[in-house]
Amino acid sequence: MEEEQIQQLGWVQDRLAESGRRALLVRHLRLTLLQNRYDPPEHGGPILIAGSMKISVDGGFHVEHDDGRTADFLGADEVAAYVASSVS
Repeated sequence: MEEEQIQQLGWVQDRLAESGRRALLVRHLRLTLLQNRYDPPEHGGPILIAGSMKISVDGGFHVEHDDGRTADFLGADEVAAYVASSVS
């Protein structure tokens, strides 16, 4: 399952690269521990980070912005176009 998710996120990463956008594919998020603050991981599976957006896949693509907005897509081309138009 995870390998398939990584493959699908890799397709999005390739399409973003074709449009000149950089994205980082990570398998797991690390915890951020700062003084007096604890941020638990939000995703246990692989995610693609592009700008301030996190893209995950589970049946379809889920895009989450830092401000809490979300969007869902079925295809890699759709999500790549959305992210490319949103990332500055």
